[in-house]
Amino acid sequence: MPAALDPDAPHLAKAFRPAYLVGLVFCVGWPLALQLLLGTAIHRGATPPGDVARQLGYTFSGLTFLLGFFLTWRWGQIKQTFQTQAPAHQAAILAREVIFYSALLELTSLFGIAYYALGGPLAERYSRSFIALTTVMFFVFVPRLDAWREAARGSDGP
Repeated sequence: MPAALDPDAPHLAKAFRPAYLVGLVFCVGWPLALQLLLGTAIHRGATPPGDVARQLGYTFSGLTFLLGFFLTWRWGQIKQTFQTQAPAHQAAILAREVIFYSALLELTSLFGIAYYALGGPLAERYSRSFIALTTVMFFVFVPRLDAWREAARGSDGP
């Protein structure tokens, strides 16, 4: 296999490292900062009448699950065509997808802040859970470098 087409060539690692670092900042660093700000700089609002906050919490939960399904589907679509791309285009796809996944996962933190601001029942616990889900989902759904290398080889992996 020519060096330019070798999936272990540095083009994937070179694109992965900065994109993954941006993802870590979005999905680990920022949620940690939000956890610290909750209750100090971010304050609860007045509890809305009825079950508005609870229903919105259910909606946020459903959107979070939908986000996980979407990222799984998208990764499957990317893997199907990744091997056929030129190495320079593979690097661009890798960087774009890692940053895109990270930005989408940040939505769960926003759900947590919104729920906390609404002041629903058990607002602090649920909002902190939504914020923590950002980090958990980042490590679950963002493909690692080895997964990208396997996709470049055209194998499905373990």
